[in-house]
Amino acid sequence: MDKERYFLLAHGSHLLDTATFLAGRIGSLRAKLRQRFGAYCWFIEVEFENGAVGHLDLTIAVRMDWHEGFQIYGEKGSVIGKIPNPWYFKSSEVECFSEEDGQYHRPLGADGFTYRRQLEGFADTILNRTTQFGTNLEQGTHTVQGMLAIYQSVQSGKEIYLNDLKTGSF
Repeated sequence: MDKERYFLLAHGSHLLDTATFLAGRIGSLRAKLRQRFGAYCWFIEVEFENGAVGHLDLTIAVRMDWHEGFQIYGEKGSVIGKIPNPWYFKSSEVECFSEEDGQYHRPLGADGFTYRRQLEGFADTILNRTTQFGTNLEQGTHTVQGMLAIYQSVQSGKEIYLNDLKTGSF
């Protein structure tokens, strides 16, 4: 089994989807991969189409309780999130700092049953014709382009512009 390819495709999609949801479409990226002690670690420098910059980290396997997370630093505050494995049915931990009132705020997410909530949302879209919440086809295609860009950047050492990707394979 090609673990590098498997890990990038299986877990990179979630990383890119979350980053795009929080910060907008990715314009370009440069990625490095290190493999040590049975772990794979991608460090990805990202420039979003809106001009924001970011750093994405995909490390498998971590030697601790697994989670996904994010740190966002904005003009008027910051947000830090820790998202546990959905199989645990635990809510995410999110902490927001507002410069306006100088306080931290933590939303309470009492219902952490992610899969049930996704199924309910899907059923609501079909039965009640509500707007789908989540990634659509265009966003999914952009995520796949992002994974291909990561792979190509690791191979070439170059910055890859997602809009320039026409074809490619892993």
